[in-house]
Amino acid sequence: MSAATIPQLFAQTLTSLLPVFAYTLPLSDASTQSLLTTSLDKLYLIYRTLQQVGVWSENESVHELSERSLLFTTVPWVIGACEEKRTDDRKQALQNAETTYKSYIDLLSQYKIVTPNETQEYLSSSNPEKKRETKIAQYKKEKQLEQKISAIATFSGENSPISFIIAILQSFSDDDSSNADSPHLRQTTLDVLSLLHSQALSALSTITMELDILASAPSIPLLSNSDTARDKPRQESTQDTTWRLDSLPPSQLIGNKGKVLRPFTLLPSGQTQDKERLKKEVFRESWRLPTMSIDEYLEIERQRGGIISGGGQASYDAPTASEQLALETEQDGTIGAHDADEKKRKKDENWAVYTEENAKGAGNTMNRG
Repeated sequence: MSAATIPQLFAQTLTSLLPVFAYTLPLSDASTQSLLTTSLDKLYLIYRTLQQVGVWSENESVHELSERSLLFTTVPWVIGACEEKRTDDRKQALQNAETTYKSYIDLLSQYKIVTPNETQEYLSSSNPEKKRETKIAQYKKEKQLEQKISAIATFSGENSPISFIIAILQSFSDDDSSNADSPHLRQTTLDVLSLLHSQALSALSTITMELDILASAPSIPLLSNSDTARDKPRQESTQDTTWRLDSLPPSQLIGNKGKVLRPFTLLPSGQTQDKERLKKEVFRESWRLPTMSIDEYLEIERQRGGIISGGGQASYDAPTASEQLALETEQDGTIGAHDADEKKRKKDENWAVYTEENAKGAGNTMNRG
């Protein structure tokens, strides 16, 4: 099988890329990315070959370029468009696309197909209102060029720049030199170059914004196998003591101050069988809580001092402190009676001093009844 020429290889590569640029193939598919990688290898080979043979020269003008040489200036644009659609190693792909897009714009500026002012006005404008007007004008220009090209060039498939380039390539014939002097074909080629220039400017603006986002995003460090193996036991131990609920050490349900430390379910006091039955009902799907009987809960509260004892009829029938003191003084001849009599004497003396110092009604001076 004979080797394909540069125009043939270029046409074959563009034809294989038509579904990608027509968005009939999803860019996220591995097969699409594989097609882009294979096509980029061929396109870079074509681009290097064209540079080595000196197809473009700074000493030439656009009028001295042949039809094919003029069309081959689209190669860096196609490379940039393919790099822009790559998903693996996104940052490097965007940088490659940016480089090749700029190479394409430099080629057009070198041959004065576009003026430097057209590029600078679009890329360097900082005024939002002016930038918006420039984008609108650029969009209208693209639509006009697409309509003009599609009316002249005969192509099959989608109305895309790739199909325009393929249509012009198919117009060339190795045995027919009349196409080389066709003014309509040359003008169509120049219109395609202008259209690609406009799309390259839009792509550069988008690439710049995406690169800024990637630059500000936090980097994810890649761990080697040794680091992963070394950190695995540490991660397992951390998970065992932090995240796994079933491995937590047992703790109290109620704190010393009565604060509930863990949720639990109260079980009624009663026979052991009823307690076990209710305990089994607690451990069901989606809710597993520790249990505590009412007796156990009341015992914890009693030990904590949270239960007040006394009250009732027994408390009502019990003698008061004064009555108890009077009963103790009646037991003559005992040490307890002597101590009780002394307590009663001091109590009466303190009360006499208090009533003498605080006469009845003396404190009600501001709110007389």
